[in-house]
Amino acid sequence: MDRRKRRDCKQISERFRNLLEAGRLKIKHAFINAENIESLFDEANAPAEPDLLSIDIDYNDYHVWQAITKYKPRVVIIEYNSIFRPDTHFVVKYNPKRMWDKTSHFGTSLLALEQLGNQKGYCLVGCVFTGSNAFFVREDLVGDLFESPYSAENHYEPNRDYLYYKAGHPKNHIPD
Repeated sequence: MDRRKRRDCKQISERFRNLLEAGRLKIKHAFINAENIESLFDEANAPAEPDLLSIDIDYNDYHVWQAITKYKPRVVIIEYNSIFRPDTHFVVKYNPKRMWDKTSHFGTSLLALEQLGNQKGYCLVGCVFTGSNAFFVREDLVGDLFESPYSAENHYEPNRDYLYYKAGHPKNHIPD
């Protein structure tokens, strides 16, 4: 584990000490891939139907979600690559050791996730405004609580990363 990851784990351990000590939270450092995701859940004694699963691993997100078969979260939040329009089906070729290389060649299109979600019994119910994460709810829980149709075409949001960056001078800027 490199220095940054050790620091991050230490900060999490300190910040959430009460939850960790009470057994309500577990922390584990691991490189996640499609082959080990369910064994990591098993080791953590994850419930069969967790309330929320967030998948944001910057490359193999689609393949990892596809590999999860024993666990049926109520809600799944998963990163999509918003450079692909909602009518485009794209999934990176699976490589269990691959990580994001800071290019636009990563992950999956929203349409591919919509189709995978449908196969797994989930409805696409929305995306964040910045075009990075999609929200899926298990079909048996959707009811009339979300806007249909549950499609990439309806819920796609384009990339708006620029909204994360603030232009201008910092608040404490004092001119000379």
